[in-house]
Amino acid sequence: MESARSSKTLAVVVYTLLRIALFVAVWLVLELLTPVHGLWAIVAAILMSGAISIVVLDRPRGKVGVAAAGFFGRINARIDASARAEDVDDAEDEPTPRS
Repeated sequence: MESARSSKTLAVVVYTLLRIALFVAVWLVLELLTPVHGLWAIVAAILMSGAISIVVLDRPRGKVGVAAAGFFGRINARIDASARAEDVDDAEDEPTPRS
């Protein structure tokens, strides 16, 4: 259980670091090799690195998606279990109707 959790955490960390590295690389190229500087370079780097990451970071993003689905699936399971427990408690508290 612990290794599955750590591998999912690792997938999130790796994707985040790759995404940041891609942004920094694009920003540096814009700052050093083009006349675009400052805030415009940051905005352009965000847009360009986002477009590049759609293709380049597809596999890591898929692993993060699996990790997120498992995380939110467990939360939904807890919510459903809690709702079922409340329904059982409510049914026990109601008096039975007389005929």
